[in-house]
Amino acid sequence: MKAKKLIQPIVILALIVMMSIIAVGCAAPSSTPEIQEVIVTKEVYVTPESGVLPEGAVKTIPFMTTETDPDTVALFMTIISEYEAEHPDVRIDLVLTAHGSEAERLLTAHSVGAELGIVGVQAEFVGDYVAAGYLLPLDSVVDTLGRDQFKTGAVLTTSGSDYALGYAVGNNGTLWVRTDLLESEGLAVPTTYDELLAAAEALTKDTDGDGDIDMYGWGAPAAANGATNFRFVNFVWANCGEYFDKEGNLAFDNPNVLVAFQKYLDLLQYAPPDVSGWSWYDGITAMEAEKIAMHQYAGRLGVNVWKDKPELREKLQVIWGPFGDVKAGKGGYDYFAISADVRWPEEAKDFLAFFYSGDRLGRFDMSVPGHLIPPTQEIQDAMLAMDNPYMVEYKDDVQVLFDTAKYLSSPDVFMGALETDTCTFNPIYNPMPWSNEIFGESPIDAQMIEKVVVGGMAPEDAWKWAYTEMQKIADEWKAEHPDWTPVAAN
Repeated sequence: MKAKKLIQPIVILALIVMMSIIAVGCAAPSSTPEIQEVIVTKEVYVTPESGVLPEGAVKTIPFMTTETDPDTVALFMTIISEYEAEHPDVRIDLVLTAHGSEAERLLTAHSVGAELGIVGVQAEFVGDYVAAGYLLPLDSVVDTLGRDQFKTGAVLTTSGSDYALGYAVGNNGTLWVRTDLLESEGLAVPTTYDELLAAAEALTKDTDGDGDIDMYGWGAPAAANGATNFRFVNFVWANCGEYFDKEGNLAFDNPNVLVAFQKYLDLLQYAPPDVSGWSWYDGITAMEAEKIAMHQYAGRLGVNVWKDKPELREKLQVIWGPFGDVKAGKGGYDYFAISADVRWPEEAKDFLAFFYSGDRLGRFDMSVPGHLIPPTQEIQDAMLAMDNPYMVEYKDDVQVLFDTAKYLSSPDVFMGALETDTCTFNPIYNPMPWSNEIFGESPIDAQMIEKVVVGGMAPEDAWKWAYTEMQKIADEWKAEHPDWTPVAAN
């Protein structure tokens, strides 16, 4: 057995996990035993060799995922059954866990010596996991599938090897519009920000003559939460702004960000008053209630409206959001990796390759057509040809979601994706180590928006507050890690 040193961020994160479990008494999902205590050490032991299979037994590989939608779980089980039929000596044990709990489960398992297999991972932690020896290299899986076919960002490579494979990306750079309402005002689908703002104003009206506005031209959150951050990032990049550059220097103080901020605020003039409390699904609810005419969202909005109000879905169209002149938007992959302590590493790699090959990943991503966008062009083309009722009816909208996904990135994992000196979109894997404090539960940019909309602060003052906070967070982290260099510089 080999001992591998833990790097400091992993130790700190593991301590946080330990304290949260002991203090709060969180219970693991019912499929796993309750964790009573976590012992954190400065070394973690892994066993790279395969175990010895007892006579008549099967090789069991845990498969941990946060994709818990019933339809999605049913697809998982179907694909697992197909694999097990071809490999009767292997059993894939599906383990469901909550979104956001991936890091806790991974660190806890390694701390107590519990076995994991295939695991869902958050991209921003992959570099630390690799340095700690928590993940197996997946170069052979990527080569088997065809390295060149993966889209930018779909394969996370660090320290010279591949460690995580994206299975779907969500396109948050898109905008859903009511074409019937635009036509009634003699307006075309907007292609520029000025046209977008004019449409938002024209579509905000009292439709029943009672003196109260009952249709709003725009809908976007203005609360200090992740839903607001996901919308606002698109405005920052579209207007040649950035959070930090590739070297980790503050870029949010660039005046272009203030321009983006003002554009976001100007649209909110034509949004419902309650957007200061909106989170992820409130915009879908408002669209289905026919309260708003335009809303920033990924592909799920179209699918949900199709299921709930098919007659309304016929009046919707998805477009790339005309929020500025630069074509770059918010989107991040969900990834699978393999834990280094897996007992059957070759079998785990084989199942992962099986899951990504043929039509299997396409069938999985088709559980929400256009929302789960595949990591390869081959799978994407196959999905477009699938006999799916939503795809048959709204293939053009799905095609827009697919085609514009190439302009997506995420500022926490691809730090400096937008080069502000040239307004060029050039994302490479370059995680922001202090990103949790910038984009955590209450993102700083979302707080900035809330300070204006709810608190009445002047936009420029709120912007200065935001970039000052970001600079402080980055400076403190760098002072504690004087030897750090960004991945992009290596």
